[in-house]
Amino acid sequence: MTADKLPDRRTDDDTFHVIDDALAALAERKQLWLGDDLILIHLLDALIVQAERCLPEAVHNALEGGADWDDIAALLGTSPHEAWLRFGPDSPIADGRWPITPTD
Repeated sequence: MTADKLPDRRTDDDTFHVIDDALAALAERKQLWLGDDLILIHLLDALIVQAERCLPEAVHNALEGGADWDDIAALLGTSPHEAWLRFGPDSPIADGRWPITPTD
């Protein structure tokens, strides 16, 4: 599938409910109370960081599957050059430690 066949890059009720469910599950797993705003920030940040850890492999696999930097950029809401800088194996600024493994 190419990027032009996917829905627009945006959040909606589905993404809200998935994040809400993930927050509740993570809070329960860590035995934390979601009513504390600092706990909420902590858990949201943890989910964001984990999702960012998943992107490099997904980008690599998409490229291996025939996608190009235009496709990747459209999905990330950036330019092909910026997408390559962030994820390209030959990029001078991409994090070369990928794949990143969880630390905890």
